[in-house]
Amino acid sequence: MKIFIFLVLFVSLFIILVGGYTLFRKNHFVSKEATIQKYKYPNSQFVDWEGIKVHLTEQGSGNTSVVLIHGLGGAMHEFKPLAERLAKNYHVVSFDLPGFGLSDAPSHTTDIQAVYRDFMGFILDNYIKDTCYLIGNSMGGMIAWNTALNKMKKIQKLVLLAPAGYDMVQIAEKNAEWINQPIIRFLLAKGAARFIAKSNVEMCFYNDEHIDPELFDRKYGMMNKVGNLEYLKQLAGYKKFMDTSTIKQIETPTLLIWGTEDEIIPYSHAERFNRDLPNCTFLTYENCGHAPMLEELDKCADDILNFFNI
Repeated sequence: MKIFIFLVLFVSLFIILVGGYTLFRKNHFVSKEATIQKYKYPNSQFVDWEGIKVHLTEQGSGNTSVVLIHGLGGAMHEFKPLAERLAKNYHVVSFDLPGFGLSDAPSHTTDIQAVYRDFMGFILDNYIKDTCYLIGNSMGGMIAWNTALNKMKKIQKLVLLAPAGYDMVQIAEKNAEWINQPIIRFLLAKGAARFIAKSNVEMCFYNDEHIDPELFDRKYGMMNKVGNLEYLKQLAGYKKFMDTSTIKQIETPTLLIWGTEDEIIPYSHAERFNRDLPNCTFLTYENCGHAPMLEELDKCADDILNFFNI
C-alpha cells in the first residue's frame, strides 16, 4: 500500500512539474516580420518565387558569378565571411534556401528534390548572366552537385564542402530525425532554447574556440522564426533522396574539401566522392569539422580562389 501511495505521489508530482514547465516556460518563437527586421542585411532582397518570398543578397562585381548554397537548418550567414572574401573578385549570390533563414517555406513539400531543383533553375536563370562557380556545404553540397548534373553547361566549376549524398537514410536518422522524437517535440513546443541552438552550432565544429559568438545568436533567431522548425520537422521524415550513381556523370571540374573530424557526415564519404567524381581535386583538412568555410576560413578561401584561378 505504501509503495502504491508513493507511486501515486511521484506520478502526481511529475505531472505537476511537467505541466508547470509547459505552462510557464518561455515562448522562443518570433514572428517572421520581427526576425527579418533583426537579421536582414543592408543589401537583403526578398524576391518572389512560386508564391513565396526568398531572402537573397548580391555583392561584389566581375564577369564571373559565384553561387553559395548552405546546408540543412542553416542560412546564408554561414557563408558570409567567405562571401566577403570572394566578392573582391566575383559577383557573389547568396540566399536562404526556401524553408530556412529568412525565406518562406515552399508551398509544397511532397518532392523536396524537385523544389530545390526548380529553385536553383530560378537562381541561375535570373541572377547569372552566362556561367558560374557553384559552392555548397552539406545538404547545400548535395543540391550543388545535383545542379551541376542538371545544368552542366551553366556550371563552370563546382566546390563541395563536406557534401551530403551517400547513405542518406542513415545520415538523416543520425542528424535530423532527433527532431521528431517525442521528448524533443515536447522541448520544441514553444521553440528552441538557446542551449539547443548553441549545441546545433557546436556540432559543426571540431574546435569550439573557432566559433564566432554571432553564430549562436543567428542560429537561435533563425530556428525560432515562425514556420522554420515545422518545416525542419517535415524534412526530417523525408526519405526520397538523390541517386548517387549519377555523380559519375558530373564532368564539371570539382574541388572537394572535407574535415577529418566531421561529426555530421563521416570523413570516409570523401573517398567515395573522390572516387566517383570524374574531374575531382580532393583536399583534406586536419582537425576540422563539418563547416570548413567557417572553421578554416583563411585556408578554405585561399584554396577556393586558387581553384578558380587554375
